Amino acid sequence: MKTLFVLSPRLTGEKRREAAAESVWKEDYAMAQGSISDYEAKDLAEYDHFVAVGGDGTIFAVVNAMMKTAARKLTVVPAGSGNDFARSLGLKGDMFTILKEAKKAAPRPMDLAMWNDRYFINIASVGFDADVNANNSDGMKRFGPFSYTISVVKTLFTYRPVTIKKEGLALTRWTLFTIGNGGYYGGGFPIFPEASPFSGELLFLGAGKSRLKFILPFLICLFAGKDRLWKKDMVRRSAQSMEFTLLEEANVNLDGENFREKGPVKVRILPKELLYVGPLNK
Repeated sequence: MKTLFVLSPRLTGEKRREAAAESVWKEDYAMAQGSISDYEAKDLAEYDHFVAVGGDGTIFAVVNAMMKTAARKLTVVPAGSGNDFARSLGLKGDMFTILKEAKKAAPRPMDLAMWNDRYFINIASVGFDADVNANNSDGMKRFGPFSYTISVVKTLFTYRPVTIKKEGLALTRWTLFTIGNGGYYGGGFPIFPEASPFSGELLFLGAGKSRLKFILPFLICLFAGKDRLWKKDMVRRSAQSMEFTLLEEANVNLDGENFREKGPVKVRILPKELLYVGPLNK
């Protein structure tokens, strides 16, 4: 079996990264050509290990391609604008260093999650943060994590609470409705700093409509880990699955990729579904 390297199409220095792969892996590997999302299961059958070189969007595409096959080994090399899932793993160093450590690392079972029929590995959200993500265009991402700050300001002038019905919750109008397998999004925002993709649980944070009037101080408190000062219309819990209904079409953020959806949603954790191969510094 072989290893497939998948490089983000936005990367510069592609030849240098290919050289790093060759110097460490040396044999039994290939470089994906074009978009990994266009590959069919039969095209991926010879690979048992996938290496995602890029940001969260690249990891999202790789994981959803992997799940068409029996392959479960995944290595992450952060090289994107946000690199939020890499933060949850504590990844540091250049591609050569990470690949060198991955080459000798033992596979470790790691959790994956699903939003209806799509897989995600880091964060799923609907609400203000999903609209921020939708407004963060590819052109803006050249500014790196600062692009998310620009998008927050833009979203302040257009956002209205999304309507979501969840059994057991009286609130129906939401400013934030966020579910995490990882801990960071938006270029380093610590939405769930305690999260671990090895825990077997998802974390949920919901903030009702009333938080929108104070969104900037609320986000600052959230970033500083002081959001528990805000009691009204706040819901925090852990779960292995959640079901709810989007009563209106809304932006959905899955690992930084934007979708428009309406209707029933089932989110669930798939404990130990993947095998993480690489350094772990957190």
